[in-house]
Formats: sequence, structure tokens, C-alpha cells
Amino acid sequence: MLKKLFWLLLAAGAGLAFWRFGYPATLRYFFKVGGTIQLGSAAGTALPANSMLFVIAKNDSGVPVAVKKIINPVFPVSFMITPANLIMPDLLTRSVYVEAAVNTHGRLEFFRKGDLKGKCAEPVAVFRKDLVIQLAPADN
Repeated sequence: MLKKLFWLLLAAGAGLAFWRFGYPATLRYFFKVGGTIQLGSAAGTALPANSMLFVIAKNDSGVPVAVKKIINPVFPVSFMITPANLIMPDLLTRSVYVEAAVNTHGRLEFFRKGDLKGKCAEPVAVFRKDLVIQLAPADN
């Protein structure tokens, strides 16, 4: 009886340790969010030269955890954010908010006239690959 209890407690401790330390590593390993980005009707069709498309994944708290950059995109654009695009892997959560922005200045904290942006309204699982994001002119 005592031997069974020992093995049960040992197994429970190993499971708890794996969940605490192995789960974040597993989440980072399987992180793949992908889909298509399209221009909305109000966005027009001509983009200036050297336009950059940024696809940003933010965690539940709104902190960017991954960024994918595509130079001179041709729409519709297929994208896949992978573990190689993680910038803050320790802050990754089970679901992320995905946003996209097109600009020529390369800065994401503010928008200028002519910039485009779009986002998924709901958080998405870190293994979802069927997203569709519509870009529209950014409000200035």
C-alpha cells in the first residue's frame, strides 16, 4: 500500500513538473499561426514602393510576442508566423491576437496617412492556419 502511494505521488509530481516546465516549451514548439491578408475595398490597389507588411501576434495582455515582416507584399498575401518569428517567447499564451499593418516608414507604434491596418476581432489559438485579415486605411 505504501509503495503504491509513493509511485502515485511520484507520478503526480512528475506530471506537475512537466506541466509547469514542459508546457511553455511545447507551446513555443507548436506555435504556427497563418492565413491570408487581403486589401479591403477602401484600401485601394496601389501601394508605394518599399511598403512593408507587418503581421503581429500579441498575447492576452496585448504584449507583442511575434512579428513577421514582408517587404513589398503582393495581395492577397499568405503568411505563417512560426517559432522563428517569436520575439518574446516566454510571454506566449494559448491564444493570441493577430494584427497586420502596411506602411513605408517601418514603425508600428503610430500610423501615418496612407498606412493600412487590420486585425482579427477574436483571439485565435496558436496553431490556427486559416485566418483572413482585411486591411483598411488607418484612422489618423
